[in-house]
Amino acid sequence: MAERQYYLDNLRTLVILLLFPYHTCMIYNSWGETFYIHGQDLLIPSLFVGINWTWMMPTLFVIAGISSRYALRTRNLGQFAKERVSKLLIPLIFGILLIMPVQSYIAGLFWTGSAVYMESFTRVTDLSGYDGAFGVGHLWFILFLFVISMVSIPIMALYKKKGKGTFGARIPLALLILFGILPCIGNELFDISGKSPVEYLAYFLFGYFFVSQENILERLDRYRFQLLGLCIACFLVSQYFGGMFAEWVSWISVLAFLGIAIRHLNHSGKIWRYLSKSSFGVYLFHQSWIIVAAFFVFKLTDIPGLQIPLIIIPSVVLTYITYEGARRVSVFRWMFALKR
Repeated sequence: MAERQYYLDNLRTLVILLLFPYHTCMIYNSWGETFYIHGQDLLIPSLFVGINWTWMMPTLFVIAGISSRYALRTRNLGQFAKERVSKLLIPLIFGILLIMPVQSYIAGLFWTGSAVYMESFTRVTDLSGYDGAFGVGHLWFILFLFVISMVSIPIMALYKKKGKGTFGARIPLALLILFGILPCIGNELFDISGKSPVEYLAYFLFGYFFVSQENILERLDRYRFQLLGLCIACFLVSQYFGGMFAEWVSWISVLAFLGIAIRHLNHSGKIWRYLSKSSFGVYLFHQSWIIVAAFFVFKLTDIPGLQIPLIIIPSVVLTYITYEGARRVSVFRWMFALKR
């Protein structure tokens, strides 16, 4: 599989780059989520978010599960746990201390006209930070991934001990698709501010046990367009019934996009390598720059058609400038787990 792993990096990269328009469009959502800054309720940005939320974060958790399977081929579980601390927990802590207060402060300025920087640490509401209080914001993904990785270690240890290296390899594709009921159940069992760690644990373990198998990857490649068609059909049915079984649609979407990525994104190059290397830093920094850019752009114009590109373009530039500056300073490199 070593020669086929580029598609994982490239798909992860595309998902993270998509977060620039995604979180910009969140500013215009029409379902009442305040976000840090809110503009007009607009249909097209809301549809963009509604379509893409179904697959983006589940894809990242499945990729994390696959990557964990590959990582444990050359690491023991102790090394894996230590690496999760350095690559997830430490950036999470410093992200909450240094990155999130920027977003919460801007939110306070936008919604009330005044803000106290320390409220980001002293006032707690729903942990989103949308109202200027303490929050984890987009760093919820890193928090969930760290906890899920730690919780999964005993399961992975048992798996390695039993030596079941081919477990899940021969599972029929139809049955794999039906496994999508498990994230649905997980979402009903436990929910934190609209996100279920049980649901994302299921995606992670699906990636680790099943989607990392060569036989399954070959079938995803072979039936990629059929899976995409099934995904679209299920999405439309789900929307017709008010979002019922949305997590199942998410799972089918992940399978479809993995199949497409295996065939069409399994390559490398200088630009792809750079984008992959910078993707974690981009994830950390991007949303703060979107919120800052939006705050000032809203003062310049009230025309959404101008606001959206004026938010996205400078936020992309400033995010990569921040990444390039941070990765050149050893202490920042350690704090945010950036590659040199």
